[in-house]
Amino acid sequence: MLDESKKDILKENYLLKKRKDAHKKTVFTAIKHHCFLLGVLFGFFILVALYFVSDYSDIYHISVEGNIYLSDSDIIELSGISEDDKYLLLMSTAVSSKLEKSPYIDEAKVERLENRLVRITVKEVKQIGYLFEDNESLILLQTGDRVPLNEDNAYLLKNIPLLEGYNKDQITEILRGFKQIEAKTINEISEIHRYPFSYDENMMEVIMRDGNYCFVSWTGLKMLEEYYSIESGIDKSNGLSCIYLDELTNSGFISVCPWQNVPVVDEVGTEASE
Repeated sequence: MLDESKKDILKENYLLKKRKDAHKKTVFTAIKHHCFLLGVLFGFFILVALYFVSDYSDIYHISVEGNIYLSDSDIIELSGISEDDKYLLLMSTAVSSKLEKSPYIDEAKVERLENRLVRITVKEVKQIGYLFEDNESLILLQTGDRVPLNEDNAYLLKNIPLLEGYNKDQITEILRGFKQIEAKTINEISEIHRYPFSYDENMMEVIMRDGNYCFVSWTGLKMLEEYYSIESGIDKSNGLSCIYLDELTNSGFISVCPWQNVPVVDEVGTEASE
């Protein structure tokens, strides 16, 4: 029989072997687990890489909503994104902020939709007209900003009138009046000229795109919203061809234009020209 000392040695050897076997098993399990994770990560990165090099990662289509003046292509260009950009990498907030730096755009929202679609919704700054200042052609915005007119933005003139005969201080006053006018109404105006009357130095000659003339003070520009409720009564055959808008009485009437010769009757009843 083994003495006690040998028994203790054998017992220690047995326990040491068990600990070694357990340690080997733990190490093997850890290595196997790490290898599995590395395999999963490697596979994931391979899939991501394949996705980003394929056409399926590109933006499929960019739509624009809310624009009145700027074209869709101009807004997309201002956003800095294109259909070649990666859909998952698009930072909507950053693109919105970039758009809002443009003097043309008041607010912008960029959304990533399903099927790789991107929607840009904008609220534009109202464009008042175009004018000539300091020997330069400029587009006047409701904010008072002036944007130089060039070949790229010349198409905007189709929606805004020519504004002529006013200095910078007067333009500031006129902008206050335009705050109350809808963009669609401004779109119907072809030209605006200074045309002072004896009783109102601020009178404006407003030429509509349909050929009719309106006379209104710049303090009552909001009355232009009533144009279409009045213009149907114009009858050029009887010489009544201009609309006069009065903000004091909140009314308008049709009469002869200031430059027309008005027939009057003299003392003996014969007609004469004024």
